[in-house]
Amino acid sequence: MSKRKKRRLSPGQIQGMSRVKLWAGFFSKISYPRDLKLVVQAFLKRRIFPIPNDTWSIVEPISGFLSAKEAGFLYWAATHWPVDGPVLELGSYEGRSTIVFARAGRHVFAVDAWSHSVADLSAYGDGAISTEDVLDRFKANLRRANVESYVSIRRGLTHDIGQQWDIPGAILFIDAGHTYADVKCDLEIWTPHLLPGGVLIMHDVLGDVYLDVTRAASELLRQGWCVMASAGSSVAFTRNDMTL
Repeated sequence: MSKRKKRRLSPGQIQGMSRVKLWAGFFSKISYPRDLKLVVQAFLKRRIFPIPNDTWSIVEPISGFLSAKEAGFLYWAATHWPVDGPVLELGSYEGRSTIVFARAGRHVFAVDAWSHSVADLSAYGDGAISTEDVLDRFKANLRRANVESYVSIRRGLTHDIGQQWDIPGAILFIDAGHTYADVKCDLEIWTPHLLPGGVLIMHDVLGDVYLDVTRAASELLRQGWCVMASAGSSVAFTRNDMTL
């Protein structure tokens, strides 16, 4: 008898299985029932927004953690959100999200410590990567993208800068410290600076690495916030129940 040949999986099937395994791991690690409402709403409101090729070709080579799906989401928010005003960006690193927002025509206040004094140093190779080099690359990336005039740099801990902040924003993007205390503090300090009808977007909410971010995001639902949409690990919230 001839042996039955094993069916080879297509690259798409392999990718799909990997994605299922990834999300299964996430669902096994979240806290029930605390995080369940957030996760269910986020998955029911998954959206795909394409990132323009001319923008992604600039952003993709830059070191960072923003995926193409997430970049498309940010670009859509910057171009279509009906509230005029700048982006308040907490956590800029080498400029992936900064450039997406700026290329979409929004002025960006890029707030980042660019310092080893932050709690999570994984982006800096646990302290092996020079923060000054990262800041220099951030500035060089802005120049190459021709968006310097759209970006105002504010260097320092987000908590400290937020205490003195007085410029309202239409979009608040939070991707700074990832400990529960840091995220909670950023939310408490910075959400009051959102303009009426503004949108809050948080990175690294959905995934099994930064569960403290998931926890802080879950608590928003008990404070009058609603999930508006999600893409990749990012989730957008509004104070009113708005659905795309």
